[in-house]
Amino acid sequence: MKSFIQHLDETRHTAGMISGMLAATLGLGVPTMGSPIVSAQKMAQVEETKQAWKAIISKFEGIRTEAYWDKTGKVWTIGKGSTTHPDGRPVRKGDKITREQADQYMEHYVNTKIIPKLKNIPNWNLMNSNQQAALISFAYNLGPGFYGKEGFESITLALKSPNNWKNVPAALAKYNKSNDKTLKGLIERRKAEGDLWKTPKG
Repeated sequence: MKSFIQHLDETRHTAGMISGMLAATLGLGVPTMGSPIVSAQKMAQVEETKQAWKAIISKFEGIRTEAYWDKTGKVWTIGKGSTTHPDGRPVRKGDKITREQADQYMEHYVNTKIIPKLKNIPNWNLMNSNQQAALISFAYNLGPGFYGKEGFESITLALKSPNNWKNVPAALAKYNKSNDKTLKGLIERRKAEGDLWKTPKG
């Protein structure tokens, strides 16, 4: 059985080929250090990050095309953990969406709510695609404003400086409870996020 990281590597290989073809089609050429075509490199990292967070979030959130009551969050939920529609309406009993819409809801939330917040973390741009994806998954689960928030002192300290980044996996692992109860699913998710953080990109 393939591990999450092995599955991600295969997905990225395909995505990387597509990104390269897209860059060539757009006339971006092959990016080199010091070249004005550095945007192609940035595009590649954005795509790598996206493939990584989509894979890990999808794995742990699952998918439900009909609204269900989340007993933990005490809120109506749909798709891949979405509690609101892209237009801001809260999910209500009886709501239904397609599997394609579930992905769209997830991407909309990550792109409009999570990434803008995480960009405020010191040295966010120095993180590789796997590190950024691990934090996106963490934020998708526990909220985009975790950095610097009360109750998140361990992960905030670990992220404050690149010198502390080696402590990130252990810090992530501490957030495995819901309503003061340790959950197996959260233990597994935090481990997967920690493993992803430690995995060199590419």
